[in-house]
Amino acid sequence: MTTQSWQEAEPESVRSAVLRLQRGVQRLLQAELRAFTGGDTPALERYEREYLREFRRHQSLVSFGDLLQAILETDLFFVGDYHTLRQSQDLARRLLERAAAEPRPLVLAVEMVLQDHQEHLDAYMRGAIGDAAFLERIEYHRTWNFDWDNYRPLFDAARRHGVAVVGINQATRGACRNLRERDEAIAAALADTIVARPGARLMVLVGDLHLAASHLPRALDAHLEGLQLQRKRLVVFQNADTLYWTLAERGDGRGTPVVQLGPDRFCVMEVPPYVKLQSYLSWERALEKLHDEEESNSEWTLEQSAVQLFETLARQLARFFGLPILSPSCEVFTNLDETFFSTIEHTEGLEASRAREIRLLAFGNRSCFVPELDLVYLPFFSVNHAAEEAMRALQARVAGTPARRGDPYEDFYGRAFGAAVGFLGSKLVNPHRLATTEAEFRGFWRGAERQLHEPRLAFRKLVAHFVVQHQEHERRRLAGGRGRLKQIYEQDLEVLLEVTFALGYRLGDRLAAALLEGTLAPEALRALVFPPPGKLASARYFDALRALEPARR
Repeated sequence: MTTQSWQEAEPESVRSAVLRLQRGVQRLLQAELRAFTGGDTPALERYEREYLREFRRHQSLVSFGDLLQAILETDLFFVGDYHTLRQSQDLARRLLERAAAEPRPLVLAVEMVLQDHQEHLDAYMRGAIGDAAFLERIEYHRTWNFDWDNYRPLFDAARRHGVAVVGINQATRGACRNLRERDEAIAAALADTIVARPGARLMVLVGDLHLAASHLPRALDAHLEGLQLQRKRLVVFQNADTLYWTLAERGDGRGTPVVQLGPDRFCVMEVPPYVKLQSYLSWERALEKLHDEEESNSEWTLEQSAVQLFETLARQLARFFGLPILSPSCEVFTNLDETFFSTIEHTEGLEASRAREIRLLAFGNRSCFVPELDLVYLPFFSVNHAAEEAMRALQARVAGTPARRGDPYEDFYGRAFGAAVGFLGSKLVNPHRLATTEAEFRGFWRGAERQLHEPRLAFRKLVAHFVVQHQEHERRRLAGGRGRLKQIYEQDLEVLLEVTFALGYRLGDRLAAALLEGTLAPEALRALVFPPPGKLASARYFDALRALEPARR
């Protein structure tokens, strides 16, 4: 982003700059995907073009409640599934739980289980076999192999609510069966289910591409017409790329918009397109690693890709803030790399307490930037993680990282402000990312009052208590009060890390929101994020809070 556009300080120009940043990430991951997969077949490209036509026009933004009401007025609703995206399966679970609360019986039909494995699915749903036996008997890792942990909550919810589950797939992964043939086979299975359970509402979880009007819905209509049956149906798409950019350009992309595409078609928007791409690439790479990278003909490595993502985000963020394009010149490590831990352990001059902090972050699946060694650790190939650390590295290059002073007070705010800067960067890249609010921490704290016999719950309650206590302290400080929270600053390191991340993420979330809403001028944000070197960490943190005061409601 040019300095001139920052000086304009208009929400419209800020939004345009954010979009340029996000499109840069999208282009990188698209190129990565093409290089990794070699591109699509002509038949798949045609099938996808037909799917994309669904999003050429849309009627309006509606509420989630409007979508739920529309579902309850149908006999059958399709839910599009992006198989590698956890948020996609989570939405399916939420829709199932709402529909299952109605008196009308609900049946869930899933693409992920073959029809031939129905007896094993029935056994699993009635609790006769556990997860391991179920996955083995349905040959899950051969026929589906997407992350079971993402799908399990959907099955758990179906069991809790007494929802029958049926498998509708006939094709195995890798069988290269024509997609239109699969539509026909799945349509036939759905028609059989409708005949067998005439009074039930049917929820169908199937790959999003299958849900174009000319694909599975048309095939099912033909089968039902042959049976002289009619069913009112509805389609719920998820996270359509073209819709995301349209909404973002109009400034309607924050929150979780629900777009009504037509009388019987909706699309729920929860993540940007590049988060979907990242989830797919991560899954493909995990498979490649599992299948012995040494024998693979691919020139790709996880480390190379992580470095490219990190460096691209650093450049994009530098442009956004009107800074010279600085090379972050960091060594990037991933996924519990032994070399990373060896470097941390054997570097002279790195204090034992600091080494312990870095290990806690890594083993807690948190990313981290180690300015003392110019190292970055990314536990996953993740846009959010990479953006956080790219932003931290950029800030360290420009403004310096507050030195660890051995003062619990300043070190506390050094961690918190670093977390705020990192979250701000990731929020600009992924505006759908959310930080836990004070109200949520307060609710958890109160709800856990009587469950302290569970050690991890007790730890989380302690963290929530300190977060709420500190946010109350912030309000007193901003009102002119003084004092310090010595009890918090001198907690064990594990507690300190959780509290400072929670506070920092909340502050970063608020800074990003104020920028996008136009209540915090871009040059003011830049001055906060890149203060003069040597400024105390506590001053950085509380100055950022004061800058948000005019934006408070």
